[in-house]
This record gives sequence, C-alpha cells and structure tokens, in this order.
Amino acid sequence: MTGSRRFAIGLGVLLAGQIAFLGWMIADRVSLLGSDKVVTLRTMPIDPRDIFRGDYVVLRYDISDIALTAYKGTTDLAEGDTVYVELGKDKSGEWRPVGLDTRMMEPAEGNHIIRGRITHIDRRNPGPTAERKEPREVPCPFCGTAHIAYGIESYFVPEGEGRDIETARNRAELTVDVALADDGEAAIKSLGMDGKTIYNEPLF
Repeated sequence: MTGSRRFAIGLGVLLAGQIAFLGWMIADRVSLLGSDKVVTLRTMPIDPRDIFRGDYVVLRYDISDIALTAYKGTTDLAEGDTVYVELGKDKSGEWRPVGLDTRMMEPAEGNHIIRGRITHIDRRNPGPTAERKEPREVPCPFCGTAHIAYGIESYFVPEGEGRDIETARNRAELTVDVALADDGEAAIKSLGMDGKTIYNEPLF
C-alpha cells in the first residue's frame, strides 16, 4: 500500500469519526431539548455592572443561591463540587429547591433533579443578630449559602434584541423553560415574558 493511499484511508477514517461524533452531539441535544422533564424558572436581577455581553444575555435564577440547610449529605460541601438539586413546585406553582446533595437523588413524585456546580459558598450567618448589624462568620458547617451554576447562565439572542430581555430580567418578568435529562443535565429550551414564549432554542 502506497503512502498516499494510507494517508487517504487515514483521512477518511478521521473524517468519518468526526461526522459520527457530530451526529452524536446533535442527537444528544435533540434528545435533551425534547425531554418531557421541563421546569420554568424565574430569573433574578443581577448586578447592573454585569451587563449585556455581545449577543448573550447573562441570566441568574432564584435557584442560583441555595441555603445549605437544604443539604442532605453529611460531609462538608466545597467550591467546585458537583451537586444535584431537587426542584418541586410551591403553592404558587413556582419551582423551588427542596433538596441538595452531592449524589444523584430519587426525586419525590412530580419533582425533578437539576445538576450544577458550586461556584462559591458563603458561610456567613444570613441575617444580623441583635448585637451585630452585619452578617457574621459562624462555625456551623451547614450554615450559609451555596452559589450554584447550572450551565444555563447565558443565552444567545439576535443582535440588538438583548436589551429588552435584560430589562425584563431585571424586573423579574423573564422566565426560562429548562429541559432536564435523566442525569440532571440542563439546557435552555425557551424564554418567556408575560406568559408568552418570546424565543425558542433551535434543536441544532
């Protein structure tokens, strides 16, 4: 077999592998966005200095900060830990965190699991005491707040349309439909405002 023929065969195998991998990625995304596990999350205002970046809107959710009292494990949580958050609906129909663990949990009926990563843990007492008017450090390992990223903290929008979305976000009027895989992986499915869908994420 000549060198040029071996090169052509090797190149063909490489291209076939890349095409197969791309096909797997597309199929995986189509499967995730087509999941019947969907939760609607309300976005939260963010620091006005963290403004619209190019064609991406920065998003933050009320499940981005979770009290460590929701933690079901026994070992200390740390920055960088992968965590699984159980979401359930409250009386108003909003999805809220009802449990947190470093292991995959079996959710209660009607609840769903979303997977995230701890970006920071604030160990301070969440409220002032009668003696002090500012939060204070406390020794309790499960006191404080975990700040969690889920991989759904930014969303691409058509050029020039991000400002309106940011305005709705900062008024807490923007909602995000999030599709969830069985392992808790999350992906933005659509954006909503005033009960109406304003953007749908393309499958690919």
